[in-house]
Amino acid sequence: MKKIKLLLSAAAVALVAMFTLAPAVQAQTVASLTADPVFVEAAGEQTFAMTGSGWPANGTVALLPCDGSTNYEEAAVNGAEACDTASLTIVTADADGNLAADFTHNVPAEGFCIGAGTLDSSYVGTFCVGVGAPILPNSGSESAMVAIIGAAVLAGGAMIVLSTRRRSFVS
Repeated sequence: MKKIKLLLSAAAVALVAMFTLAPAVQAQTVASLTADPVFVEAAGEQTFAMTGSGWPANGTVALLPCDGSTNYEEAAVNGAEACDTASLTIVTADADGNLAADFTHNVPAEGFCIGAGTLDSSYVGTFCVGVGAPILPNSGSESAMVAIIGAAVLAGGAMIVLSTRRRSFVS
């Protein structure tokens, strides 16, 4: 009976840790967005053939340059504040949720990102353009956060085990 209580206590600690340490769910749907070419040889005006999928059927999508973001991490942190809303291009997705449009922009020397989103921001997408080489997206999980969560759950389980053990003292 004592082992069952111990296991239930450990499961409760793990469950609480999972819900309190897990990141919040975003309310946005990330849709696909790509540009051709994926990088330019030098800074200057360039026309990109933009394509995307996963957008709302027949939905309106705004494409806009984000000169304040030069890679995917910066684009995620800076959000729409780094984008030039005065230079947006409006595109309509087809019945399957695909979009295709030409997008012209004066590419800065450090590169830039192209942001896209529906007017209510429920669907978003980003594509970053490099100068001299493509900018690769950060893929995979954030292993440091996974390690911290695992250590917290392990420490909680160890505390429960140690607090319920009977100790015998020899006098």
